[in-house]
Amino acid sequence: MARKPVIFIPGFPASELHDGASGLTVFPPSLTTLLDSAKKQKFIGEVIDVPGALIAGPPITTILGIAKQAQSLYDIMGGHFGYDTSGVNPMEFAPIGWDWRKSISDGEVQRDIRDVLDLVSPNKTRNVVAILHSTGGLVFRAFLEANPSYARCFEQVLAFGVPWCGTLASLHAITEGESEGFLFIKLISAKESAWMISHAQAAYDLFPTDPSTSLFVADQSWMPNNYMRTLAANAHGPFARRFDALPVTNVCGWGVATFERCALKNGKLSFQATNQNLGDGTVPLVSSEWLQGSGVRSMYLPIGAYATNFIPRVHSQIWDSPPVLQLFDEVLNDRPRVPFICAAADGDDYIDYSRDVRLRLSAMAADGSPLPNCVANVSLSGGNTQVPMQSVRAEVLIRRANIHHNIDPDLYRFTVDFRWEGGHAQRAVLIRSV
Repeated sequence: MARKPVIFIPGFPASELHDGASGLTVFPPSLTTLLDSAKKQKFIGEVIDVPGALIAGPPITTILGIAKQAQSLYDIMGGHFGYDTSGVNPMEFAPIGWDWRKSISDGEVQRDIRDVLDLVSPNKTRNVVAILHSTGGLVFRAFLEANPSYARCFEQVLAFGVPWCGTLASLHAITEGESEGFLFIKLISAKESAWMISHAQAAYDLFPTDPSTSLFVADQSWMPNNYMRTLAANAHGPFARRFDALPVTNVCGWGVATFERCALKNGKLSFQATNQNLGDGTVPLVSSEWLQGSGVRSMYLPIGAYATNFIPRVHSQIWDSPPVLQLFDEVLNDRPRVPFICAAADGDDYIDYSRDVRLRLSAMAADGSPLPNCVANVSLSGGNTQVPMQSVRAEVLIRRANIHHNIDPDLYRFTVDFRWEGGHAQRAVLIRSV
């Protein structure tokens, strides 16, 4: 069976930046660059000089050759579905990097997307699948906004952790930044990080845009510099919440501490993550689930420890959570769509023997709607706890006192049996135990 052509648009700042003259990779920087103060300052200067001498390269595959970024997606596309992800054959898989220092609607990335689509769908025959990650979803919407006829190139969209109405992570990155280290060596300070990101137009395009959400901050008096105010004034405007142009499988992660609220006091922003962990670590659920449309199905994915993968896959690798393979199969191989059922232990509670364990459950019909009269039965140490799935997701607390290893010296296995009108499914859960 012929594989569907796929384009992939990564998030922010997840594309390489190359020297336009030499072609050498400037971002992400090498370890030798970051360990040399003079080289690091030169690197920072090149990044904040927009457009300067840098041009967009492909999506970043790994950081320092270790931390997987797009490579984790490529492993799935190649290992499970047979795609050539090298970029050599755009008729099969076309990764589209973009200069994240510029706007999400920048003309260069729009040209690059058009060029690929003119190649793989010259007659606009609805044969292409778009895989979008994070801010890449906004780049895609900006593209269709400016090039509406190209919507006819796409069969459907698979979106992961897209901040459809913005994210507080952008404000935090601009104001406070994130320090970066390697093997206990501090490579980039939070101040240096904030300085670089604050010069990127796309960071301002990510500011929350919906006043009805807890994310929105109308007062921009916290901005200390004129260049920031200019970039904020030039930010891309809010998108329409309604999107009926294409079928979208919209993956929304929850279960990790994520900034959900922001307050301005004495000219300074403060950020808060609630104990409900309503987000994927970067994008809050209120934004990833915000999109609506006749063909939009939002699929809620617990971020946590699964029976077949104990490592929680947060925002940057959200597609690597085991249940997501079902969605890939449905979109890429046209497998019959079935209910999406998940059970995962909280990633922190799972390994901490002193804590009770939060168990997160998701259950929804193939179209993303709640399953009728769905109840999750948690079978634990001879007992059974019923959890009515009053919406598509739920959380239940498992007491450590009821957990004693039963398959390995340090593992406890139990099952969650989901039952609804017309169907049932079972999911296994593993927890570290004594």
